[in-house]
Amino acid sequence: MRRLLFISLFIVVGIDFSAQNALILKDNPYIVLDGGTSATPIYLIVNQTNSNGIVTQGTGGNIISENEYNYVKWNVGTSTGTYTIPFTTGALSNPTEQKIPLSVQITTAGSGAGDFLFSTYETDDNNLPWASGVTHMHSATGIVDNKDWVVDRFWILDAENYTTIPSAQLSFGFNDDNTEVGAPNLLSPTNLGAQRFNTSNNHWEGTANGLNGIWGSVTGSPGSRAVSGINTTGTDFYRVWTLTDYSNPLPLDLIYFNSFCQNGRIRLEWESDIDFDSDFEIQRSSDGYIFTTIATAVSLGNQSQKNIFVDESPYNGNNYYRLKIEKEGSVSYSDVIVEQKCSSNNGIKIFAPIHEKDVFIFIENGEVEKYDLFLMDIAGKIIYSTTLQSGKGNTQFRITSPTTAKGIYNVLLIDTKGNRITTKVVL
Repeated sequence: MRRLLFISLFIVVGIDFSAQNALILKDNPYIVLDGGTSATPIYLIVNQTNSNGIVTQGTGGNIISENEYNYVKWNVGTSTGTYTIPFTTGALSNPTEQKIPLSVQITTAGSGAGDFLFSTYETDDNNLPWASGVTHMHSATGIVDNKDWVVDRFWILDAENYTTIPSAQLSFGFNDDNTEVGAPNLLSPTNLGAQRFNTSNNHWEGTANGLNGIWGSVTGSPGSRAVSGINTTGTDFYRVWTLTDYSNPLPLDLIYFNSFCQNGRIRLEWESDIDFDSDFEIQRSSDGYIFTTIATAVSLGNQSQKNIFVDESPYNGNNYYRLKIEKEGSVSYSDVIVEQKCSSNNGIKIFAPIHEKDVFIFIENGEVEKYDLFLMDIAGKIIYSTTLQSGKGNTQFRITSPTTAKGIYNVLLIDTKGNRITTKVVL
């Protein structure tokens, strides 16, 4: 019979290593943490600095967190060693329950009376609810919402009360059945690596030594897979982690990346906050899917860098742009922005600035005219419509779109003569 321990507030586990005391989980017992909130977290406290504070024997053991605030708190202090939390997915009634141990091998000790908070939980297919501090799941390869390339789970590794946070090698056991990596996800369970959310600059990051800014690689066989070999320093310990497919990493964000129509040319401007030399490739596409490099640029120095590039020969119609960013061997991509060649659309420019939900329409040297405006999703469904009245000369409109999922939308503008202008925007 399996032993169940449901913890509704907290449990303190006192451990004296000299007396060889430990939390011993033998032959598959369960500890289920339940009821934690941001205001009243739940703690399973391991008051033992040695890595033998939790021991599994026989067929092992299971600690179920499944909530950001259901924590295992391990008072590690200045010790080193391999600290393994035998996390298991789901509830006892879940037929797809799977062991997903989290391992933290501390290689260089921290300083101070530090501890780690560990938790993990499954999300829905949209990676919701986001862990606290996370503000986006943007793609780095052109699809704004990257949810289909990220496992449906977050991990919390929160280093507390350290003067110097230790360095460590991490391993994330993950559930490789269909509930967390299957459809509608597009990822490959054998092509995953780890990223963590940097709250100081609001973007997802991996290691500078990893492909596409991702840490580690998949080890193990089906049913017992993990992303391992994640070598981190103290500066890497932001608290929220997830696993991402190497082919579609979460992005290295810029401060901004904008485009402007300028006398038949397209002007690109961006600003980065990078403390080492980085190569930028400006890439362009006519359809938003297949990109080619049209220029390169280099950012130098230990300060914010403003960059400008002018595309002298844009495509007629839509031009999609992104930045390919390479820094110390790590490759990432900006979000995609869309711009129309100025000479098209008779002086009418339609665009949506990156990271905004508003659509702007500029009419240059126009006449008094009425326009019907339609905002449609990629399948042609009308999300929003309105009527605009322009004046003689230059007219500007700002349309606040309704709440929409992140993605690519079509803006259709029709004047009284039946002339139609269609532009894709990213909202």
